Amino acid sequence: MHWPAGNHSPGEMREVYSWDLGKRLGEIPQPAHTYNVMGNSNCQGLVIGETTLGGLEELSNVGKDEKDGRILDYGSLIWITLQRAATAREAIQVMQNLTATYGYASDMEGFSISDSTTGEVWYMELIGKGKWEKGIVWVALRVPEGYVHAHANQARITTFLPCTDESQCMSAPDTVSFAIARGYWKGAVDDTRFSFSDIYDPVTFSGARFCEARVWHVFSVIADQAHFDPAQYLDYAQGKNLTNRMPLFVKPKTALTRDDVHTLLSGHYEGTWFDPSKDAGAGAEHSPYRWNGLEWKLGEASYVNERIVGTQATSWHFVATIRTEMPKPMGVLLHWGADDHSWSPKIPIHGGASEVHLSYDDSDCTGRDACRIAKGLEGTVTNFSWSSAWWVNNAVADQVYTRSDRAAPVVLAARKELEASMETALATCEAQAKAQFEAGHFAAGQAILNAHAVEMGATATVAWTALWQRLTMLFYDGKTTTLDPTNEVCGCDRPSAVFTDAWAQKVVQDDGDHYRVPNQKSLAGRPHDKPTRDKLSIRGVAP
Repeated sequence: MHWPAGNHSPGEMREVYSWDLGKRLGEIPQPAHTYNVMGNSNCQGLVIGETTLGGLEELSNVGKDEKDGRILDYGSLIWITLQRAATAREAIQVMQNLTATYGYASDMEGFSISDSTTGEVWYMELIGKGKWEKGIVWVALRVPEGYVHAHANQARITTFLPCTDESQCMSAPDTVSFAIARGYWKGAVDDTRFSFSDIYDPVTFSGARFCEARVWHVFSVIADQAHFDPAQYLDYAQGKNLTNRMPLFVKPKTALTRDDVHTLLSGHYEGTWFDPSKDAGAGAEHSPYRWNGLEWKLGEASYVNERIVGTQATSWHFVATIRTEMPKPMGVLLHWGADDHSWSPKIPIHGGASEVHLSYDDSDCTGRDACRIAKGLEGTVTNFSWSSAWWVNNAVADQVYTRSDRAAPVVLAARKELEASMETALATCEAQAKAQFEAGHFAAGQAILNAHAVEMGATATVAWTALWQRLTMLFYDGKTTTLDPTNEVCGCDRPSAVFTDAWAQKVVQDDGDHYRVPNQKSLAGRPHDKPTRDKLSIRGVAP
């Protein structure tokens, strides 16, 4: 998503479309000036990430629009705020003012907000007021220096009162009083027991197992055990003890690198109680993915599948690096990827860039098919195109989903090689662009950022198209192609996939002697008395 910086005349309007539904929600007046927005960042060094929390159903405004007095869904709220705010604190106030004026048209949301001007990181949770009012109630807390916060589709802010130091805590003036008026809270307005999460998004089994478990996994990997003991909170993540709430922030054992964050966002609960790659549902190649949804039944009993961090259901993702020492157009560096975080390449894009390669371009269509088609952008959810990075990356990921043990190492090695070359190009780009910005040559600096963003997008799409071709060759027909110079037919050898003893034992357990060869001793050391080439001939006589 990209919106260029602009100066606007009085009365100029901006259309607003729902990110999830694609429907037109209405329009709002433009301010005198808007900032350049690239993805979830802007040219002032501000970046906003989100996760949908749900919250109380009666406060949901999903599907509302202008006729209901509500225009801004969570997606448009992010990008309009990025057009109007330069710092995290300013963004929080802009969101408050926008929703109070134009109404909120979504479920409960959690926002991670940071900027390169102050270097501050804030976490904000907000929810609408249902049919009663068009604004929001909200709380925003500053993440302490040296700590890490994670959130995954479940509200996490509990007690926060008194919220009197605006350098650490901010909230809507009616966050508690609205809850009292609606009967959600029986205490006083200043009662320090008031918990934002417990009132507006109470934790359920699914909230813990599908959402908080992912936070537990991230914290268990990175946290200093003195601040977070994974065993202490396992029963909570399992959904068995919903009162054993985890801390909002944890102190990591060591400072996190960008690669560390990518690894965390690609996690599949490896080696933990939740690891889904070990049971029969994982198949012969230990896939952590399941295709029958998060919940399923057998007879009268209900069961779940784990909601892994690196999920196949990802549309796009990013990791933002905030650099206070850089010129503002370079203050945010996004490593942005389309489709599944686990298997897609991440291209570096600066918040001050105003162009991307065509394969990554969504213009301001926010995914709407008709808009993309009208602007000549190939590829939609219902129309495959090799010119779409999302479809190219999806094609590669699909190779891994069904060939996990064999294909995953190939993809990860290819990504490591690609991103190493991108880092070299990034260093050259940033040195040149920084010199131009510091010399006051804004247009020249932005041109360098643009050329770099376009080149990286093209490079990634070409590389991943070639990777898909390679994977298709390597693993076609359930076998693995390897080089064999003695094979004069194709120069190749095709050993089958190696299934584990655990998988073989499961097959025998399920099917008994169905596949067992009788009198195995008679076959030992004997050549097959039938050809093994897979050929079936069917002949018939015409009437």
